[in-house]
Amino acid sequence: MKRRLRRWITGAAALAGGLALGTPGGRAAVRVEPWTPIFRGVELARGGADATEPRLQQVWAVRIDLRDPAIVFLTTPSNGEAPLETTSETTREFVQRHGVQVAINASFFSPCCAPGDKDLTGLALARGVVVSPAVRQGPGDCVLAITKDNRAVITRSGAAFREADYWTAVAGSAIVLEAGVKPAVVTAPDNVAVHPRTAVGLSRDGRYLFLLVIDGRQPGYSAGATLSEVADWLLRFGAQVGLNLDGGGSTTLVRAVGDQAVVVNRPSGAAKPAGAGAESPVPARTLRSVGNNLGVFAPPLATR
Repeated sequence: MKRRLRRWITGAAALAGGLALGTPGGRAAVRVEPWTPIFRGVELARGGADATEPRLQQVWAVRIDLRDPAIVFLTTPSNGEAPLETTSETTREFVQRHGVQVAINASFFSPCCAPGDKDLTGLALARGVVVSPAVRQGPGDCVLAITKDNRAVITRSGAAFREADYWTAVAGSAIVLEAGVKPAVVTAPDNVAVHPRTAVGLSRDGRYLFLLVIDGRQPGYSAGATLSEVADWLLRFGAQVGLNLDGGGSTTLVRAVGDQAVVVNRPSGAAKPAGAGAESPVPARTLRSVGNNLGVFAPPLATR
């Protein structure tokens, strides 16, 4: 794995045009496709690992230019006087209700997994409002925090962390990359299980925020990833620091296409017939109603 990862870092300059690393027989073991602009300041790319790798993986990434002044972030707002902290919705419902252009599921939450009111694990900020308080030490003490002018950090929300400095924040389970290096936590026993994964990352210069989803629990399509493999994928797409978010059945990436909210990946919810009859050959997959989503407002691409 170390040898393969070193080759990816060496070839990072080729990512802009797409990159496939092959086996000696010429078959591509891992692929990272070119970035495609989908909104102003927002690009989409796909990756994958085939059966010559430790496991089959299908991966999607979004790259957001934090220097574009039109980019604005939103997380699930507080539910006000309702019980707990937020009222859950699917990521698609979040895109439809708030009009963001792209969104992923974000924080861990409880109770799971029926729709309803939820408590979030760790800090959540929506438009400068504390929806869920910071955890100073323990589960949920790792956060992505973004200022109102889109300066972002991935850090720990310990005693020195000031929520008032930030406008948007979500918490995750572990920092999986620090300065391009995997910390020891990614190889801990609880983190080597293979699951669908959602993660965020930042480029070395802080210009780009990456949103990452890895599909899983679907034999023949995508198995999922360990936390170490999440870090590998963040590196391949250009991140140098990364945070693991809620995954499993929650892992979802949605984008706006016209007036529709389109699910980009293949979430691992139970399959059901897409049509009215059970004879329908194409299954639709259910989306989990989650406690927190992270979305971005972005203008459309300029037209000539």
